[in-house]
Amino acid sequence: MPTQVSVRSQSSLSRWWRTLRVGYWLGWQIESNWTDPLLFFIYSIARPLGGVLILVFMYHVVARAGGAAMLGFFVVGTACWPFVVRGMMGTAYSLISDREHWRTLRYVYISPISLRAYLVGRALAQATSAVAAAAVTLVFGRWVLGVPMHLATINAPYTAAAFVLGIGAVIALGLIVVSAAVLISGEAWRMPEGVGAALYLVCGAIFPVTVLPPALQALSQAIPLTWWLEAMRRGLLGPAVVRSLPQFTDPTVLGFLAMLTALWVAAALVAFTFAERRARQLGILDRESMY
Repeated sequence: MPTQVSVRSQSSLSRWWRTLRVGYWLGWQIESNWTDPLLFFIYSIARPLGGVLILVFMYHVVARAGGAAMLGFFVVGTACWPFVVRGMMGTAYSLISDREHWRTLRYVYISPISLRAYLVGRALAQATSAVAAAAVTLVFGRWVLGVPMHLATINAPYTAAAFVLGIGAVIALGLIVVSAAVLISGEAWRMPEGVGAALYLVCGAIFPVTVLPPALQALSQAIPLTWWLEAMRRGLLGPAVVRSLPQFTDPTVLGFLAMLTALWVAAALVAFTFAERRARQLGILDRESMY
């Protein structure tokens, strides 16, 4: 009996992994196959550069008094945010587009794969497409804007650990948004963008959370993205950085990020399981809004 259970578990894990890989491949094809590689490369470079130029004007008009440390705060936040946009919002749009635009969700759902693994694969493909934007933003910030980011001050192990945990948190948030999108139709297209805009304001993407009212500061500290952005800034910029959570040490920030990521992953799994079961009971899993 234990041997049969072990074989069944390995088979389920193998099927889950294959589904994730195929979902990743499909997501990447959808993301990058809409034009020739050269045009896609130019688009991937031009879009983040436009965001950086907006950042420069913000810095010179609004926050110049903060010096290079504040500029570094802006640059790292802008470099990391595409992972949130394309990872978290991309997870939701993957399900919505399959349901509303391609009308293939019903076929994906009845196939012998895990819908959750499929969506995670799609989310990872979306996050991969953000690598170029992040790299361009950091390089531009370092060599053109003069952000104090040097090899001697970069804590590579700390940054790598924070990045992996942050991607996990982004995917967890994406599954939570998907859980809500499964149960609604008319507002499903607008909801991910609204959630992303709200997170952009409260998670310290462009300004320290210390400027928020106390109630919003407490809310911000309950969201793993706040700790992720803080950890990425500390890992890349070292001590020369404006801090959103100045009362915490570097190891404490990473520890809170790991704890909150684990909690949000667990919450995402519970929410997605409930939403999927509820949508199936109501017969609305593949309901179209004729958007």
